[in-house]
Amino acid sequence: MEKAIKLCVNASMCRGCGSCQLACSFAKAKVFNPYKSAIRLDYDPESGHTAPAILPLSCNLCGGFPTCVNICPYDALSTEEKPGLNYKILVAV
Repeated sequence: MEKAIKLCVNASMCRGCGSCQLACSFAKAKVFNPYKSAIRLDYDPESGHTAPAILPLSCNLCGGFPTCVNICPYDALSTEEKPGLNYKILVAV
């Protein structure tokens, strides 16, 4: 059985820079356009920060190698929940 891949976000580490959106739009549509991204930056009331949110049914985690995780300069996105940090699962496939 294959291990499930998940995309997790730690909202308190996100600075709202939009790098994840640009990486996602380029991976999906080959253009740097936040409106073509599966990611929307939205206010997270639990953390009090802007944080990534995924549009329903629009993310396939880049076939198992999420571009947004690799590009995030603040390590707010991860494919695993790290001990001691408050992560929310955004997508799991």
